[in-house]
Amino acid sequence: MRVAVVGAGPAGSFLALRLARDGAHVAVFDASHPREKPCGGGITAKALDLLPKAPPDDPLPARRVGACRFESGAGEAVELSLTRPVAVAARLDLDAWLLRRARSAGAAHVAERVVEVDASGRVRTAAREERFDVVVGADGAGSLVRRTFLGPVPSDRLTVAAGWFSPGTSPMLVRFTPGVEGYLWLFPRPDHVGVGICAPLASVPTRELLARLEREALRSFPALAGDGRPRYAHTIPSPSADPRSIREVSGGRWALVGDAAALADPITGEGIYYALRSAALLADALREDGSPARYTERLLADCGRDLLKAASIRARFYSPGFTRRMVDYGARSRAIREVLADLVLGDQGYVGLRRRLLRAGPAFLWQAAVSRLVSAA
Repeated sequence: MRVAVVGAGPAGSFLALRLARDGAHVAVFDASHPREKPCGGGITAKALDLLPKAPPDDPLPARRVGACRFESGAGEAVELSLTRPVAVAARLDLDAWLLRRARSAGAAHVAERVVEVDASGRVRTAAREERFDVVVGADGAGSLVRRTFLGPVPSDRLTVAAGWFSPGTSPMLVRFTPGVEGYLWLFPRPDHVGVGICAPLASVPTRELLARLEREALRSFPALAGDGRPRYAHTIPSPSADPRSIREVSGGRWALVGDAAALADPITGEGIYYALRSAALLADALREDGSPARYTERLLADCGRDLLKAASIRARFYSPGFTRRMVDYGARSRAIREVLADLVLGDQGYVGLRRRLLRAGPAFLWQAAVSRLVSAA
């Protein structure tokens, strides 16, 4: 099987790795390497579990983090200890590392920009034109492949993330921002800190988001404030609560993975896990079926339901007072802290979250009562 993968981010490179190992002829088209992508770079524990084993002479270029602090933005805070680490990486380094893994497995990197694809499997760059059995779009939020077969992701399914990179270090921090349906973050990478903020694209202009971030940084962590550093902004696509937003991402000889398929968490914007997982599911479908025909059903059965659930509860999650109560309850209850920690790790999905919170209710009430008694004493 001849497969063209357009885009060499985590989804494209991981797909190329899996397909090349299965014996396919894989060409990865991407003219942008090496390049940094403006995002937090957080890798959840379940995403780390998907990554290929690092060779002894080429370790994963990421910083391991064993704790995370959540703040409500109104004074409440909770420190979470993680049962196993998450990681934070510069996308410049992570993407290059994954592409090296794909090339070592036998995939070819074509450092040319794709300018046209079609339903017959034709891929055209400025320098060449080839035909493939399957064309895969792994070319991000503005995917050419997606625009060709589906059109762009609707604007109401886009989140904007903005910020900068600062020298130094910090704890991992997530601060919910009252008045904004999103959050501010500090993500410590190996040699610098990603400072950022996110919100739905249509809810607030990007310049206002950056101004909010700059004020919060100057007030709370001035050593990491902007100080003229280059700003970035990019969009994060996610599915709607309608299963058709996932079922649409493949056709007879084409498929989409990662951001091109709009597979990011609608609540947090986390996309690296879904990039890797969608690539693995498509690789399985192509190996077993010889086509992407059953790829979207695999997606829905594996991780798609959780994404749909997240889309359906996003508005309630960011409704006034909810995140403040969540942080406050977490500070007073070990049971709630365990739920929050599992959300950070990726071990707790949104399907089943309400049921688990209800089970944690009696423990929360008891632990909160004990906390009040200790405070009074």
